[in-house]
Amino acid sequence: MLIYYGDALDKPLSGDALLSAVLRSSLEPVPMTFEATIRLDASTAEAFTEGRQLRVGHRRTKVTIVYAQNIDTSVIQGAKLKARRIVALHSGTCAMSYRLQKAVIRENTSLSEIYAACGAKVAIKKDFTVPRFYGYQGDVPSLQIAQILQEEGGVVCWNADDDSVSFYRINDVFTRKSTIFIPVLADETQKSGFIERHEIPAYYSIRADGQVVQGDFSKPRAVAFVPHKTSQQLYAMSQVLLNVKVVPAQYAPDCAAGDVVQVMGRDFVVITAAHDSSLNANGVRLPYSMLWLGVRA
Repeated sequence: MLIYYGDALDKPLSGDALLSAVLRSSLEPVPMTFEATIRLDASTAEAFTEGRQLRVGHRRTKVTIVYAQNIDTSVIQGAKLKARRIVALHSGTCAMSYRLQKAVIRENTSLSEIYAACGAKVAIKKDFTVPRFYGYQGDVPSLQIAQILQEEGGVVCWNADDDSVSFYRINDVFTRKSTIFIPVLADETQKSGFIERHEIPAYYSIRADGQVVQGDFSKPRAVAFVPHKTSQQLYAMSQVLLNVKVVPAQYAPDCAAGDVVQVMGRDFVVITAAHDSSLNANGVRLPYSMLWLGVRA
């Protein structure tokens, strides 16, 4: 896995300095995380600290380190090494994971405007109108964005080509072209109608005139009340992606959350894609990918 650091983010990290690395994309308001263990020397000790930026992967995506801790790695390759474990977030949306220093109040605005008001620096494609966003001082905006996306029955996907983010409704995600074909199953299947009915509720609300507004009650589910929602929002809140398979795959760094994967002729959406490039106990690097796949509820 390629990693670039330094003031100009153009200095490549040598392979023997990278003890472990996992680049993960997911359908979340902050769509990418990077976790790694770096062997320390005079050059890397200063560059891999909290607040510093890196470029990772073959697309050189910019990430910002939010956590750094020195660790004891005496068991790695049978020698005592100085190393540091880091966690980094997608730089363009990293601000969405920090607590707000001041309130951000918006009504009838766009998703891109909310991201910008919370400090994010990312282009939002296929935007939509958000009726209200009340982020108070100390709130974490990514949590409220996740709730807004649920109310719209959609997700945000990271675009590898230009490092932007796009909004997709769940039904629209499945219209994307399949990128990976997996002919043989070696997975962990988790789908359960019983669990679905317990974990995905049907929602209802109350209109201003006192009338009850219902969402999707077509299945016997748990029932939950949410205030100030329209019938469309209530239906959308029950339209979710169910994680039904976890599939190990050959190293596929081009695969990202939101892509469509075909397994034995059936399409699944990638909810999370994790690409691992770590050294094993013998000091050999055996990269692979893990894909968390979903279907519509």
